[in-house]
Amino acid sequence: MEKRNDYIAIAKAFGKQNYIIFNKDFREEIAKNPIINGLWTVGKWFNFIANTQSWNLEMVTGDSLEVIGYTKEEILEKNAEFVSSFIYQEDFLFISNVVHETMKLVHELPLNERPFVYVVWYARSVTKEGRVITVQNQNIPIVFDANNIPYVFANIVTDISHLRPSNIPHAVVINGFSDKHYHMDNNYVGLTPQSQIFSQRELEILKLLIKGYTSRAISEAIEISYETARTHRRNIQSKAKSKNTRELINFAMMNKIV
Repeated sequence: MEKRNDYIAIAKAFGKQNYIIFNKDFREEIAKNPIINGLWTVGKWFNFIANTQSWNLEMVTGDSLEVIGYTKEEILEKNAEFVSSFIYQEDFLFISNVVHETMKLVHELPLNERPFVYVVWYARSVTKEGRVITVQNQNIPIVFDANNIPYVFANIVTDISHLRPSNIPHAVVINGFSDKHYHMDNNYVGLTPQSQIFSQRELEILKLLIKGYTSRAISEAIEISYETARTHRRNIQSKAKSKNTRELINFAMMNKIV
C-alpha cells in the first residue's frame, strides 16, 4: 500500500498551543487582509487560509485549479487532509521540521516581535493528477491570540517549476521586526542565521539586475561608470555563486534577499 502523509504529523510539529482567544469572529478580518488577494506573488498562485486552533481551512483564493488541479471547493472539502496530500512525500518531514522550528522561535521572542515572523519554503508538491511541481509557499500569520501567538495563517502557493531552483527543499524564516533571516535545508534541521553578504550598493544593483537592467542601464540609472557597474555585477554573481542572471534571481528569491 502506498504510504501517505498524515496531517496529524504537522499538528504534532506545530505543538500544543494554549491559545487565549477573546475574539473568535475573525473571518471579516482575514477577508480584508491584502495578503488574501495575492500580495507578494509572481505568476499563477493560490492561497489557502489554515486555522491551527480548529485545524480547519477557512478560505481559498486565487487560481488553485490551474496551479494544483483542485478547485477551491475540492480543497475546502478535503480540509486538513489537503495540507498533507499536496506536499510531496519526500519533502514532508522537512516541512514538519520547519513548522516545529519556526514555532519554537516564535515562543522565544518578546510579544511585540511575534507577529512579524513568517516563513517561506521551497519544496515539491503533487497536483491532483499526480504531477510533481516545485512551489514557493509563503506562510504568513494573520490572526493572533492574546499572547501574539499566531493561529490563522495564509499559505500563498506559487508554482516556480519553470525557474528550476536548486537546493530543494529549502526554507527561510524571517523576523521582520529585527530583519533576521534563518535558513533550513536537509543538511541542517535547526535554524541557521544568515548574515547579509551584499553591501547596500550591491543590493541596489541586485534589484536592478532582477528587473532585467543591463550593466550599461545600471550605470546610467544610479550614475556610476560602466566599468564600476560591471565590477559590481561580477562581485554580486561571485558572492551568489551564480553563472548568469537566472541563477542570480533564483539565489535572491530562495534567500529572500530582495
